[in-house]
Amino acid sequence: MPRTIEPVATPNQHLAGNILDPQSDPALALHASKGRNASGRSWKMRPQKRASSLVSKNSANARSKSWASKQAQRSLTKEIKSAQAEMMQARIEEKRQKRERRLENERRRMENEYNHAKSGMQTLNVKRLGNTMKSMNKKQLRQIKKSRMNTKTGVVEFVGAYAK
Repeated sequence: MPRTIEPVATPNQHLAGNILDPQSDPALALHASKGRNASGRSWKMRPQKRASSLVSKNSANARSKSWASKQAQRSLTKEIKSAQAEMMQARIEEKRQKRERRLENERRRMENEYNHAKSGMQTLNVKRLGNTMKSMNKKQLRQIKKSRMNTKTGVVEFVGAYAK
């Protein structure tokens, strides 16, 4: 069937009637008999325009920007992005320093603990170890430590007798 009326040519042109009910206006009824929409959106009875082609009622929005204002906007966004990148780098660096400081403190603490324990350490005679341990009370048994190498820091440390 040939089209008898032209589609909406200018954006925001008012087409009378309810576009969801094609029988409300004869002009709409002609558009409704056009066939199935390619998009499958059957509720769209009249040809739709792109949002980019819409003309705003506010003339300031429709006016194109000057080259200088575009350049100013561009430079502003560039500054914002560089500031954001700088802040991210600072945060990453801060985290890295914090981690290094924590590992250094842990290493020093282990070293100090080892040196302190070494100064007050008693060696147990292996031959009489059973009898010695039987005669110890709970608090003394809890104080028994064995030395081992920490694989992370490479420092000799004292750990509990039953630590893995």
